[in-house]
This record gives sequence, structure tokens and C-alpha cells, in this order.
Amino acid sequence: MGYREELEEHYRERTPTSESMHHETSKHIPAGVASTSRKFDPYPFYIDHSDGAHLVDVDGNRYLDYDMNNGSGLCGHTHPKIREALHDQIDKGTLYTMPHGLLEEAAGELKKRWDAMEKVRFTNSGTEATMHAMRMARAYTGRDKILKIEGAYHGAHDYVLVSGTPPVPKAGHSERPRKVKDGHGIPDAILETIEVAPFNDLKATEAIMREHGNEIGGLMVEPVMLNKSVTPPRDNYLAGLRELCDEYNVVLIFDEVKTGVKLAPGGATELYGVEPDMVTLAKSIGGETSLGAFGGKHAIMDQITNNYAWHFGTYNGNPLVLRALVTTLRDVLTEDAYDHVDRLGERLKAGYEELMDDHGIVGHVENVNSQGIIQFTDADIHDYREFVHNVDDDFHSLFWMGMVNQGIVPHPYGARQQWTISVQHTEEHVDETIEAFKNVAPRLAEEQDA
Repeated sequence: MGYREELEEHYRERTPTSESMHHETSKHIPAGVASTSRKFDPYPFYIDHSDGAHLVDVDGNRYLDYDMNNGSGLCGHTHPKIREALHDQIDKGTLYTMPHGLLEEAAGELKKRWDAMEKVRFTNSGTEATMHAMRMARAYTGRDKILKIEGAYHGAHDYVLVSGTPPVPKAGHSERPRKVKDGHGIPDAILETIEVAPFNDLKATEAIMREHGNEIGGLMVEPVMLNKSVTPPRDNYLAGLRELCDEYNVVLIFDEVKTGVKLAPGGATELYGVEPDMVTLAKSIGGETSLGAFGGKHAIMDQITNNYAWHFGTYNGNPLVLRALVTTLRDVLTEDAYDHVDRLGERLKAGYEELMDDHGIVGHVENVNSQGIIQFTDADIHDYREFVHNVDDDFHSLFWMGMVNQGIVPHPYGARQQWTISVQHTEEHVDETIEAFKNVAPRLAEEQDA
């Protein structure tokens, strides 16, 4: 029996109730999951409850969790301060639709961290945040196109489901990527509203801007690309994008749905010192509630005020999630909290890399503070195509399942993901993780040599 078969057999032995529940759920829910990225073979384990840094499944297995709800959980699960605030707010009401004081409070907390967010609007997800930010950019400039980055994910609306995971043979030249729809159901006409550039390549981006400068209203970029592992910006890439957008009068949008408040109090904007015109947020700003936001310069956001561009939503800015945001940013994600998660990030990186070196496993850890991932390659990954050519997702799944069978969820499923270290993780948790990896590393080394 090979290692993969051993892992699956062990997994099935641990999770029989999950297997039964998945079979039944799949009769009613496509793929048996609420979001397609949560599906993996042979089936996902089902959660009974969570607390702190842990998940507990329906079979009673307890997992040390670095998935943290696809990075939404920088505060960890059921943080006591957030739980208390939510319980209090439930007694006062969960939905008003009429304005309330938490709107100003929540916006104020975001504005403290992002100078570019002179005005803010709230949404219910990152998908909504990027969709509306793109609309504001197009309204402000009067241009219909958005320039996005090849391999980047900005949510699930049609306008960004282009060249997120294009098959390389269909993707065209690396310096002038071909626009490829991410799946069926997306109209061909959508491709006429998007241009695509490679990440970390200012020369190629400038050529595209020169060709389409009068058509492009906004450039949307994840400052650290977190849809393909962890891919930081190189050299002066972000500063160069800022200069290009100034030159061509294009709205620079930082999609900080995943990086915001996690890499630093003011996200990647603060960490790299480059100010965009607009910022989109979600994930960890809401303390594990369903919350997104977008904001930017007065002149851009006032497209809403003058009814030139629309933004509506019954659940937008509801008091429950804004109470969570205020508590998260004011009381939980303190300076000490960032020192804590950043220190644990370095400890986890060092522990993984030491064991990989001991066993001769090819690879390294790419991390930025609380976010990281093992890349089982010695290649320097700087864009989507480097990732595709050098990262073996099947091999990475052996690591992931091996750790899950040890009671560790190392990150969301898939090599393109990354872990999130929460404020409720401890040094002991990191050491427990490395101890678990000691049981997995020898088999990974054998598989890599095979």
C-alpha cells in the first residue's frame, strides 16, 4: 500500500460520521459543501464546534487549526471579547437597515489604519467589496476596463473570474497573458472589460497600460498574492504600480481582503508603505462574522453620494457585524497581538525548515508575518506561472492529509493556500505542530525521492 492509500485509509477510520454526513449532504447541496473550494478527496470532515485555536469534528477528533476559516480568523475561534460583544448586540438587535452609531465607529477604526480610506462603505463579503470597488473606479474615470493580475483571485463575481487559474497552454505569452474565463457561465463579453498582467513585472504592466491606458479605469492587485501560495511583491513592484497609475490616471485598488489587518495593523498598505486610491477588505476585519468593506479617496467614494454609482444592500453595515469589527480592531488586534503572531510565524517557519533540512526534503517556507506556507520546491516563485511550473499540488496534498491525520489542519486544503496564525495560538501550539510534522516528514522525503 502506498503512502497516499495509507493516509486515506487512516482518514476514513478517523472520520466515519463525516463520510456518512457528506453522502447525505451531497443529495441536497452541490458537492456537499457551501463553497466549492472546501471540497477535497475522499470527503471533507464535518465540524461540530470550534474554540480558540481548535476545531472539533463530528467524530470527536480535535484539530489544531491554521486554516482559520480561509484566513478569516486572525482572532481565533470564539474569541471571548468578540463573543461577549456579539451576545450583547443580539439583545439590542441584529438588523436595523436604518443608520446607527456603529457605522461611524466602524468606519473610524478602518480609517485609523488606512489613510487611503477617506470614506468607507460596508458589504457582506470580499466578493461584494471588490465588485463595488471596481464599479467606483469605472465611474470615477469613465473607463470600462479593469486591469487585474494573472493568477489572482478577487472573489466570485463574473468580472474577476478571468485568468485566475488559466491552463498555461491556453494562457498566451507570459508578458502579455491571454484572457481566459475561469469556468463556464461567464459571458464572453466579460473578457472585453478586463486586461491581464503578470505579477511582479512592471515592464510588462507598463506595456499593457501604454496600449490600453485610455480604456483602463482601475488596476486591482493583491499586494501579496495569496491565491498562489504566498507570493510577496519584489523590489519596487508596488511603488512602480503606484507611479504607473498616476501617469495613466488609473485608480489603484489594493485588494486586502486576505492581507488586510493580518500582515500589519494597516495590512500590506502599511507593511510596504505604498498608498493605493482604494482598498477592499473582508476576512479578519469582522472577527469571523460575514463582513466586507471598501473605501477610498473622497472624490472616488462620492460617486455614491451623488448617485453617479450605486451601492445598495439590505444587510450592509448591520449592527451585529459592525460590533464585531469595532471589538476586533479596538480590543483584540492590539500592538501586542501583532508582535505575538509575527513571532509565532517565525517560530513555525524555523521549525518546519529545520525538519525539512534534516530529512533532505526539497523546499522552503514562504511567510509574511502571520501568513505562510511550505513550498516543496527550491524555485523562487514570483508569479502565477512560476507557481504552476514548480509546485506539485498532488505532493502537497500528502503533507496536508498527513498533518490532518496527526490532528493538525496546516492551512486550507491545497498548495495555493496559506496558514493563518491567530492571536489564540501559542508557542506550545507551534511546538505541537512541529512534533506532528516529525511523523510526516520521513514519508514525504521517501515520496519526494521516489
